Amino acid sequence: MTDLPTPVDHECLICFLYRVGSDHPCKQSLRFLKHYRDLVAPRATALERKVQLLGGYCDCEVLMNAVRPASAETARLLDAGKDIVCHGVRRGSIQPCDQWLMRRGVQWGGGQFRRKSA
Repeated sequence: MTDLPTPVDHECLICFLYRVGSDHPCKQSLRFLKHYRDLVAPRATALERKVQLLGGYCDCEVLMNAVRPASAETARLLDAGKDIVCHGVRRGSIQPCDQWLMRRGVQWGGGQFRRKSA
């Protein structure tokens, strides 16, 4: 059996990676991302490929390169190293909650950070 942490109900992928990353060192792999996908969104088979195209080759790089805080308040909490409260997503989704902006790659909007609806 695995000793990896379990995502909280309706916790988004990015909030999960942030929460787990503060407690576990990065092992230069996407092990927490894969674990989240296997438990919450098993149909998201292209997730690894997509985050790698956005510069996320390990769990910590997903947080550094593929997303950014959506508000100044979230950025202040992250800078202070405090916990953030996930605003939740539907089960099976790999989209970030509204605390985060996902970077879109070349085929997903020219590498700019955009809200989900854009």
